Amino acid sequence: MTSSQKRNHDNFFRTIFADPKNTANLISLAAKNNPNLKELLSLINLETLQEISGAATREGASGSGDLTFKVEIKNSAKSNRRNHSLARNEKDSNSKSDRPDQLLVGLILEHKSYRDSKIRNQLLKYYFEVMHQKAGNIPAVAIIVYNGRDKWNPLKIKPHPGYPEFFQKVGLPFRVEFIDLGREPVDFSNLDPLLALAIAAMRMVFDAYGAEKYFKTALRRLLKSKQNFRSIVEEILVYLRGMLPEEEKEMIMDSLEVIQNKGYVSIADADYNRGFSAGEEKGFSTGFSEGKAEGYLDGKAEGFSEGEIKGITDAKREMAKAMLVKGYPISDIAIISGLSEEEILTL
Repeated sequence: MTSSQKRNHDNFFRTIFADPKNTANLISLAAKNNPNLKELLSLINLETLQEISGAATREGASGSGDLTFKVEIKNSAKSNRRNHSLARNEKDSNSKSDRPDQLLVGLILEHKSYRDSKIRNQLLKYYFEVMHQKAGNIPAVAIIVYNGRDKWNPLKIKPHPGYPEFFQKVGLPFRVEFIDLGREPVDFSNLDPLLALAIAAMRMVFDAYGAEKYFKTALRRLLKSKQNFRSIVEEILVYLRGMLPEEEKEMIMDSLEVIQNKGYVSIADADYNRGFSAGEEKGFSTGFSEGKAEGYLDGKAEGFSEGEIKGITDAKREMAKAMLVKGYPISDIAIISGLSEEEILTL
């Protein structure tokens, strides 16, 4: 996987799981097979989960990236109220909370798409910079979310291979859990459709043929739902175009039965021509309505014929503009859109 693909992988993960609802659903999903996460859920109120704004730390082109959240401990207000009254006069600029009588705990969500021997050091850095300095030194749980080709679990690897056991018992000031997103048992028929489609898309990067049926199942459910899925489909199509080899892009197009004779030469072109630009919003909504969903999955062209198609060039420009707004590197936009860097700079 190239550094550009690692960045795309990471950007997509951030886009999906910056939404507290998706993160809460992911933790709940993993807790079914992880007793530690199950215990965590018994202690926290996921409905209060919120991202710690401005706290994200980036690792450049390494393909790693974190999301940090805070969440309330269940039923902590009553037991903590008397402690808060004693500390009310203490000045602690780091301990800011909208509900000072609630106990908070931090969650660090760290995504990896490859084996990384430096993962412990990165988590320690995030904990110190966010949970210790910005969030008032609250206790935290770090969750490593892995989606890669190779089998890997850093929690089962000694921190200092080759050294005596004495040096392996190195503690961290926070709990660490692990989710293998590519191998985690997932009931795609019951999972939230948006999250199911995103997870299936991430799996397709490393096992397109194996994950195709899950992607199609999730897409069918999403199209039949009443959720606002426009933005997530946009992200997924751009993501898959940047990550999949050409032959697998064609396989995905075949599985989705996108009609190429309408001028769609790729997943992302079909996406933007159908209505991701502002002028085609109505056509997109109509073409993806529940009544057209079955036609889409059954290979009927009319599910995608709504709205005026302005042309492949215009579609690529709109896609490039959207990616610029989202902060994608120009080099990545050029690869994904097919436009030159000079053209992109003029948009």
